Amino acid sequence: MRIVFIQSLASISAEMENYEINVNSNKRALLIAIPIYLFSFYLMTLTPNNWHEIPKFLIAAILFFAPLYPATFFSRGIIRIELSEKSLKTIWLKRYFLSKKPNIELSWDRIINYAYQEDRGLDSFRLTLTNNQQYKFYRLTYFPQKDEFDKFLDQFPKFIADEGNQTTRTIEQGRTEFQTPSFKWILIGMTVIASGLLINTLIDPDSGTTWPALGVIFTGILFYWTKVRRNN
Repeated sequence: MRIVFIQSLASISAEMENYEINVNSNKRALLIAIPIYLFSFYLMTLTPNNWHEIPKFLIAAILFFAPLYPATFFSRGIIRIELSEKSLKTIWLKRYFLSKKPNIELSWDRIINYAYQEDRGLDSFRLTLTNNQQYKFYRLTYFPQKDEFDKFLDQFPKFIADEGNQTTRTIEQGRTEFQTPSFKWILIGMTVIASGLLINTLIDPDSGTTWPALGVIFTGILFYWTKVRRNN
């Protein structure tokens, strides 16, 4: 009997995949970051005007990026995702501060599609469910992550492709926000405005728009155009 029981446990573990993943609460991150950023901006105003531009820039950069760490750390939770033949489960190993979010189990026949979206410093994974519902979690990625999210992303499509893990429908890969027509039109508008700022700066160098600011703007626009082209 003991041998049969051990074999049964081995069979169950072989049919189930587990992944421990760091997740972040956007609301908690904002509540932490906003007061720290306000204090950082106040400290920036105390920088003497007669200082050289390089130390002023370094201090401003440190004060700008410093709030990201506490916002990331104190808004973080840890979940374990379990994939089995019947369902996808998310079990809280560490809940958000003052959170009572329950564990969730979603049978495969409730899931319509999935989508992974990589943004600058903020990744997300979304499941579209029946009855116009969604299950979604976020990960702040300003700092290196030590979890199994990349492994989960690699193995999840393979797992659901197995016919034994599905019931009445095929789970497809859904569209990200970058693939929607509305996002593309917004990006076109941002590109036109940024181009206007560039032309105005070339014509009038004293217009008030700095070259570092233009560099940040065009870097962001280029990033999102890359995402649009890659997703299409």
